[in-house]
Amino acid sequence: MKQKIRRVIFPVALFFADIISVYISFILAYWIRFYSGLLPVLRGIPPFGLYHTAIFVVILLWCVIFVYSDFYGTRKIDALNEFLKITKGVLFGTVIIAALTFLYRDFTFSRIMLVLAFGISVCVIFITHELIGLVDVYVGNFLLGTHNVLVVGESSIADDIRKALRHRKKFEVYHSHSSDSEHLKKMIQNNGINEVIYSMGEPGHGEIIRISNICDDLGVDFRFVPDVLEIMRGEIVIDEFLEVPVFRFKATSLHGWNFFVKRVTDVLLSLLILSVAGIPLIIVSLLIKMEDGGSVFYKHKRRGYRGQDFDFIKFRTMVANADKILESIKHLSERGGPVFKMKDDPRITKIGKYLRKFSIDEMPQFINVLKGNMSIVGPRPQVIWEAEHYDDVAKKRLKVLPGITGLWQIKGRASVSYEEMIRLDIFYMEHWSLALDLKIILKTIPAMLSGKGAY
Repeated sequence: MKQKIRRVIFPVALFFADIISVYISFILAYWIRFYSGLLPVLRGIPPFGLYHTAIFVVILLWCVIFVYSDFYGTRKIDALNEFLKITKGVLFGTVIIAALTFLYRDFTFSRIMLVLAFGISVCVIFITHELIGLVDVYVGNFLLGTHNVLVVGESSIADDIRKALRHRKKFEVYHSHSSDSEHLKKMIQNNGINEVIYSMGEPGHGEIIRISNICDDLGVDFRFVPDVLEIMRGEIVIDEFLEVPVFRFKATSLHGWNFFVKRVTDVLLSLLILSVAGIPLIIVSLLIKMEDGGSVFYKHKRRGYRGQDFDFIKFRTMVANADKILESIKHLSERGGPVFKMKDDPRITKIGKYLRKFSIDEMPQFINVLKGNMSIVGPRPQVIWEAEHYDDVAKKRLKVLPGITGLWQIKGRASVSYEEMIRLDIFYMEHWSLALDLKIILKTIPAMLSGKGAY
């Protein structure tokens, strides 16, 4: 937990330090250019107010460029590479500012001042990054502890990794020759490990997934050194901080800032939809009640985000004792894998057939969205007995909020095979964007109206 706090505090500190550094750099560049007497002033001194206002526009633009250049997302290799990264980002920002002042004729930055600002910004930002880096190492180690790394393996690369890490004061290095599950769990828990780096020569795919899942369950980062074939395939990202070819699995897109943006969008859309559809939903509720006098809503425990169970809400489309009947008809499932789906399910009521065909029974799930149990788009909430039979790949679906609709719902809904359903959900998690969510939502509407694959 302390290392997670550390990974937030110091990038945020760098970000705000960069804002101050850019501001100071441009003020200093203005003073050197027009007041220091080091450079001739031939056309008079422009008003400071205009430059001061423009500086805030520059800061906003440069902050976007710095984030885009990954100033705060990765651990640096060394001072030289940090300097080169800063130079590249500041140069890009300077070119953009120069281009804008060329196009906007009403106000023009002094070209000499821009050159001065470039040089001063690189130096000031680099110095602040190095100072904050020192604070991270010494103060961070004292208050939050070292970053404990467990290197698993007997290969020569594993030895190189240990040597590289031991020269860095931020890391405490541990080593294990064994990759046994229980042994690794004990080492991680007993030594407060924050990260596992795996290098066993020619590891099998199952071995890597097994260790990755152990790390994920314990909240520990996982990286591995693959064989040559692994370099050519899969969602693999090169990690630069060790100076050896270390790779890690590409993280799901739905975390951090992306998760926050998606959550806000879900709440706003859910409120809008429930407001517009309020009266039709009341009519549906009355029809369900009139058919057999039973409850309007059906609540069922489902497994969702991070394996947490919650009450899943739908309009009731089955007879009151549907769950008890399920045990006697599980063998009639028409979908492979640990999922029950039957086209002519005898438990469905008359009105339930129409509600299911057009997915109207799913509308109360917007209440789940508002409660934070679900999202509008995502993998479907998992029936608990089905989720308990998931393999390691299928369990990845539990790393994001389940959704009302998703990729496999617009691809054929219940007619999609179990394997295809898993593949589509994993693809969505790894390639999420607001544009993809909007595309799925728009395609869900005709899929609902057509009733294709719904039963």
